[in-house]
Amino acid sequence: MVLLLCLVLQGNIGAAAEGSDEYIAGYAAALVEHEFDLPGTDIQVERGIVTVYVKRLGAEDPAKIAEAVKKIPGVVDARVQEREPVRPRAVPLARTATPEPESKFLPRGLLFDPLHADPRWPHFSASYHWLSSGREFASSFGESFAFYRDAAPFHGQWEFGMQASVFGVFDTQRSSIDLINADYTVGLVASYRADKFSGFIRIHHQSSHLGDEFLLSNPQVTRVNLSFEEVDLKLSYDLTTWLRIYGGVGTLIRVDPSGLGRHTSQGGAEFKSPWSLLGGKIRPVAYADFQANARTNWRVGQSMRAGFQFENATIGDRKLQLLAEYYSGPSPNGQLYTQTVEWIGMGAHLWF
Repeated sequence: MVLLLCLVLQGNIGAAAEGSDEYIAGYAAALVEHEFDLPGTDIQVERGIVTVYVKRLGAEDPAKIAEAVKKIPGVVDARVQEREPVRPRAVPLARTATPEPESKFLPRGLLFDPLHADPRWPHFSASYHWLSSGREFASSFGESFAFYRDAAPFHGQWEFGMQASVFGVFDTQRSSIDLINADYTVGLVASYRADKFSGFIRIHHQSSHLGDEFLLSNPQVTRVNLSFEEVDLKLSYDLTTWLRIYGGVGTLIRVDPSGLGRHTSQGGAEFKSPWSLLGGKIRPVAYADFQANARTNWRVGQSMRAGFQFENATIGDRKLQLLAEYYSGPSPNGQLYTQTVEWIGMGAHLWF
């Protein structure tokens, strides 16, 4: 009987605590730490009004963080500020703080955000392209993930991870939807982030293969055993929470065929609207990526994508994008790199 009475009292106390300032502070601290991976965050709550003080906001959208916090039971309003908190002499019970990050094995998220308009950035996608010469379907299956993350100099973090993906393009004008080209990539990546600055160095392998049906239907096409390893460096800076610029260079350290040009370059910009629709579920986005490489005689490949991003305010990095696409320049499809192509299209892109 005594045990039963204790359990009832414990349940009543827990129910009464839900929605209190103390409950909100603890819930919000866990949410910001685990879903948005923001270190050094302090939470202040007064009568249901939450203030989130973030030392380094980086690329995270403060409106999205506030929207997620507002979903906590008992929250009246929420706001996010990027500065050190003003600490009163007496520390109220309703305040909690998230610690600086410790070393993490298999952390969630990535320190370096994806290059969303890069035709060869690993992720899951399906697109339909209209070319002057016909129509094609393009798909990709792959992902980037981190093995280990730890603190780094200049109040930053570093991580070591891996990328792998398969990119395929298919001829939709044939009833059998023949595979035209498939590119296979795998690589190791070391990344760094400090506030709004991030970068990575990567070594990766790519090999490309023409489809058998495509070769049978196009005997005039000469197969090239295109394969290489590349070391590249990319740097990125978030000018604001909604505008990012990036750039970098690379070099091929083993090539087949042997006469392939070795040097690569890339740059671009990404826009993520500070305003969202339907309570933070839809956000306009626009991306531009430019690449010029020695193997294509430094002709510039231009990739533009714009549309809508569907996201969950309580999940920090998972999103689905429906984008209009435009590309002009050397074909990004490995075996066809000597060809110049231009297309418009529509695509669905899933990011984890």
